[in-house]
Amino acid sequence: MKDKKGNVGPASSDTVLSATDLVLDLLATHDRHQLSVAALCHAGELFGLRAQNVRVALNRLQRQQRVVSPERGLYRLDTTTGGLLGEVEGWLRREQRVQAWHGGWAAVLDTAVARRDKTAWRHHERALALRGFRLLGDTGLRLRPDNLSGGVAGLRTDLAGLGLAGEARVFAVDELSSADDKQARRLWDCLALKQQYRQMTRELAASHKTLARRPEPDAATESLLLGRAAIRLILLDPLLPDSLIDNRPRHRLIERMGAYQRDAKAIWMRLLDQF
Repeated sequence: MKDKKGNVGPASSDTVLSATDLVLDLLATHDRHQLSVAALCHAGELFGLRAQNVRVALNRLQRQQRVVSPERGLYRLDTTTGGLLGEVEGWLRREQRVQAWHGGWAAVLDTAVARRDKTAWRHHERALALRGFRLLGDTGLRLRPDNLSGGVAGLRTDLAGLGLAGEARVFAVDELSSADDKQARRLWDCLALKQQYRQMTRELAASHKTLARRPEPDAATESLLLGRAAIRLILLDPLLPDSLIDNRPRHRLIERMGAYQRDAKAIWMRLLDQF
């Protein structure tokens, strides 16, 4: 859910998990990046999903070219598609995208983009959200600090790969008026972002303490749901420069999630590698 400044709050760890999300999550995090149908169906049972639901999800994902079957009964992610898959797999290294900010802005103007194709528009908006863009008042201009590696040229290519509409224009803005620059610096609710990171870090720490003592099926389901929520927060972080926000809460969240995922993956490997 987005607040009035476009920030996206953490998904609850109690969120209902679809068969499609489960398949993609497990294939993305398993060390071999491939699993048998039997293993995926077993994982589905832990979340109350019928085997038929999992098989239908696999067939749909294969038609969409998001997964491939290297041999009968085995599935893995189609790593040739990149885009959003690369985002999810690269969350731990996401902060490496940041470079020094010199006060300029990256801008997207998308007033010429048609809204009729709902799926295309959703992908367009998701691309902008993943790169932290916010709308500047009623100007129709979406902005973010020009502090990502590759500059605006790299961002243009990056956004296209994430689903930005072809009619959108991506360009640099170096001299906003004093009033617009002041407004642009307030587009992100930095206090809310820091509070979300601190809360999620506490939830991960509390869960991590009990994982090894709990029955493995319970620990596995909790860790997957909570890990999804944490990674979603990290992926939607706008990667603002230090002059606009205290980034230490995000650093701590990423460190905590890295340690949490290592132990959670070990639990899932034990559960699934028997199939």
